Amino acid sequence: MNQEELAEQVRMCAACPKMCRHVCPTFLAWRSDVPTPHGRALLLHYEACGDRPLDARSIEVLYECLECSNCLTLCKTGIDIATIVEVTRRRIVAEGRAPSEIVRLADLVRTHHNPYGEPHERRTDWLHVSPQEGRRVIYFTGCTSAYRHQEIARATVAVLSALGYAVVVTPDEWCCGSPLFRTGQEDTALEQARHNVTVLNGMDAEAIVVSCPGCYRVLKSDYSERGLELKVPVLHISEVLAEHAEHLPQASNLGAVTYHDPCHLARHMGVLDAPRTVIERVSTESLREMERHGDNAMCCGNGAGLRTLRPDRARTIGEARVQQALDVGAETLVTACPFCKDMLEDASGGRVRVIDLPELVADAIGGK
Repeated sequence: MNQEELAEQVRMCAACPKMCRHVCPTFLAWRSDVPTPHGRALLLHYEACGDRPLDARSIEVLYECLECSNCLTLCKTGIDIATIVEVTRRRIVAEGRAPSEIVRLADLVRTHHNPYGEPHERRTDWLHVSPQEGRRVIYFTGCTSAYRHQEIARATVAVLSALGYAVVVTPDEWCCGSPLFRTGQEDTALEQARHNVTVLNGMDAEAIVVSCPGCYRVLKSDYSERGLELKVPVLHISEVLAEHAEHLPQASNLGAVTYHDPCHLARHMGVLDAPRTVIERVSTESLREMERHGDNAMCCGNGAGLRTLRPDRARTIGEARVQQALDVGAETLVTACPFCKDMLEDASGGRVRVIDLPELVADAIGGK
């Protein structure tokens, strides 16, 4: 998107009746028009017209966007504010004006190759894989599964192995770069990306499987957009499991089940049916859809740096999403994203069981 196109889209958004605010999760958290797509577009329009520069408060508002793209589902003219915000964040970073917490995030990834500041040499501490024959796939773990929700990583390897795959995991994996791309830190993101492409292309496998939708979007889309090509297909674990759905056993201990669509998986990459196919196969009850689901699913609140900068507001969004699950009588809330699980589990306060898709399948296989 060039500057002229960007300016035209900003003008159109700034002049709109702003109905998209009703699906914007930051409008829900702030109850203000400022941190909404329309509010952000106005700030950029004022800057373009020379009426108001991007001051510290404007930058704060631009970093309150979750980049979930839910506004795009309502926008009749197709104005992609999430991308416009991301492009603007790159400029803010280049000018040295990014929030200090965002700068620190990049420093952690640059030093430790993960945003949590954990020792890189402990990235595969969770791993217990017995060599086996079968179709070789690389499991790209992602930082959250490697360091915060290892139960997801172990379950992913377990279900892939049970389905006859020979799973390969490399300790040379670095952060995919998703939190950096989304917060405008392009240079550091590309350092991680180039390393990962070199490592992954040097491995012998027929596909790369990920359990994190952030990793999925970055490896499959962001890398190629920047001329970094992987030699084998990238698959989300839900797509692999859906291929084998007829071979999956049922789990009887789930109760009423609902599903939370991760933004990167559903809206950004169009994977809507595969997780539902798996859940419908494994669950003994029909899936109970929340009022907002599929393309219109509400963000969990844990994306694009918001939880780093405003954890209180992010949690408000997560709590609202949990309530939507409770409203349909769900006893188990399934998602397909370690990042979403982290937020929803924290926000649920034990009111609903939150589980990731490969955990759901691993439990079913174990029960059988």
